[in-house]
Amino acid sequence: MEAIALGFQTLFSTPSVIILMVFGVFMGIIFGAIPGLTATLGVTLMIPFTFTMTTEQGLALLVGIFVGGISGGLITAILINIPGTPASIATVWDGYPMAKKGRAAEALALGAFASLMGGLASAVALFTISPLIARMALQMQSWEMFSVCLMGLTVVTVMTGKGEVLKGLLGMFLGLLLGTIGMDLMLGTPRWTFGHWQLMAGIQATALMMSLFAIREVMDQVLYLHVPKPVMDLKKTSFIPPFKKIKKESWRAMGVGGITGTFIGILPGVGQNVAAILSYNQAKSLSKHPEKFGTGATEGLVASESANNACNGGALIPLITLGIPGDLVTAALIGGLMIHGLQPGPRLFVDHPRIVGTIMAVYFMANVIMYIMELGLLKVFVKMIQVRLSYLFPAVTIFCILGVYALNNLIFDVWVLIIFAVVAYILNQFGINLVSIILGFILGPLIERYFKQGLLLTEGQLIRIFDRPIAATFLAIAVLFLFVPTITEQIKKRKMKASQ
Repeated sequence: MEAIALGFQTLFSTPSVIILMVFGVFMGIIFGAIPGLTATLGVTLMIPFTFTMTTEQGLALLVGIFVGGISGGLITAILINIPGTPASIATVWDGYPMAKKGRAAEALALGAFASLMGGLASAVALFTISPLIARMALQMQSWEMFSVCLMGLTVVTVMTGKGEVLKGLLGMFLGLLLGTIGMDLMLGTPRWTFGHWQLMAGIQATALMMSLFAIREVMDQVLYLHVPKPVMDLKKTSFIPPFKKIKKESWRAMGVGGITGTFIGILPGVGQNVAAILSYNQAKSLSKHPEKFGTGATEGLVASESANNACNGGALIPLITLGIPGDLVTAALIGGLMIHGLQPGPRLFVDHPRIVGTIMAVYFMANVIMYIMELGLLKVFVKMIQVRLSYLFPAVTIFCILGVYALNNLIFDVWVLIIFAVVAYILNQFGINLVSIILGFILGPLIERYFKQGLLLTEGQLIRIFDRPIAATFLAIAVLFLFVPTITEQIKKRKMKASQ
């Protein structure tokens, strides 16, 4: 509770932190609403600019973009049947049918309110669960941390979609390989540097993330620059808080979304799109009128939007307690912390309680600001997202290049940005999961470090890992997840045979 109090004290006593948070939410909504631009792109783009800010100011900006970016996708999802971000994929299914029936204002108001409720629900979990996990993590030693990190990688691999486990594994191993570049921390010898001293410190994380998710996205989207944007007409709409329009069933669907989204967010690397789809399906199974889903059911809309925003707070929990990103955006946030010399993990609560509290306080208030902005400035956002991509993408590319160069003043980092953007584009064409690459890159060095420390502590006896119940449990979960796709597929085949 001390960290939370310090966080709110910092937020309300420092006007610059509040201003940057509000600006971050505003920019995040724009990034989320423009198809092709995402919250991940917004955060990675702004990380270099936080170098000159205080830690609190930089985190306020990045967390604000995170919250606004995930929620902003509902605007285009509802109005033009195109999800602004992957997190809003399930919002399309009922949001757009509502808009076609002349209920665009109601759908937007409901979506914004569900986003707020999901965000606040996960904020409560962030306040209550994080300190408990951090205390437990402080008692965890090398083998426990090794097992947790390994479990995180395994979850990412099996959650890449049906039939994509092999591609997820390939991406994971590529990320692990990239994470080994640089100095061996235990032996002090260079690895995979090929004689380049610039690689002695490893690949610059911000450059890699910008190449995978910013420049690569631009390369994908340039093929569609000639496609005209649909016109959004909101002249006859008015936006009011939808308290009276929310029925009992919608409240229940919103609760399902908030709980499911928070839980999914805690699982490393799963993401908002999975949370939204699972919550949507769960709400449909619990509904008294499941046949209405897909035709403009408010239950489906609020389940999706509450889940993808609840996932945000859930994803912050493993980040600040274990140093493991819960999703792609929190993986980028690790770069924001490291720029200021901070290592995410349980020691943050002990050594930097004000920083942890600031993250919590900013996340809570950013959800409130997001709701107010989406209702009050929606027509402004609709006009802003009509900017031609032929103007927008060159600006994004220039900002990426300047931002990467400014971090270390090295042209070498710019070459890393360009080369890996081309590699990422090619891998993306073959369906290789880029999320597993970046999480393998981040978690790989941690897994290696904890594994070597564990071997040193147990005098090279790997079998001793099973003497530690927590480590053995997480390791068993990791192994179990590898067999989940096979088991699920076998169950489906048996059900099909039985039905025939």
